[in-house]
Amino acid sequence: MTVEAKDDFISKVERAYQGEVYGEALYNGIADAMADPDRAKKWRILTELEVVTKARMRDLVAKLGGDARESEAYRQKGIDHVPKYASMPWDDFMKRFSGELDPIIPRYAALEQRCAPEDAETLRFLTEHEVVTKEFCELELAGRPDISIDPVRDLIAKMRGA
Repeated sequence: MTVEAKDDFISKVERAYQGEVYGEALYNGIADAMADPDRAKKWRILTELEVVTKARMRDLVAKLGGDARESEAYRQKGIDHVPKYASMPWDDFMKRFSGELDPIIPRYAALEQRCAPEDAETLRFLTEHEVVTKEFCELELAGRPDISIDPVRDLIAKMRGA
């Protein structure tokens, strides 16, 4: 990998890491804003997934020699976006959120393809955590709130067992 390509890769990994900082703040705020206790609980579990992913990404960023400090700007952006999502009707929120994950999943999958073999598991987890978040939204939209959070819980358990 050329120096320019390596710098570009590290920059994209750092941006993904800061996306987890954003996501943690956003998801936690959404959980706090939910009037429905079951939905709030699901967003707490989604927040936990962001925390686990952020920790893995922070370690990878540090290993790659990038900036592993949490960006206050990304955190604030997450906090600032809470009212936009929390005020939407549930199905509209799930549709919009699911759609917003569509470009992120292939972007993260592309990072997996570019990384050193020893970093593939962390970047695979990064991609997979977005996939299960989208699956949560899709199950909610399909009228399956009884099982919608299960893929998220399963991934957290898999990560903790690794």
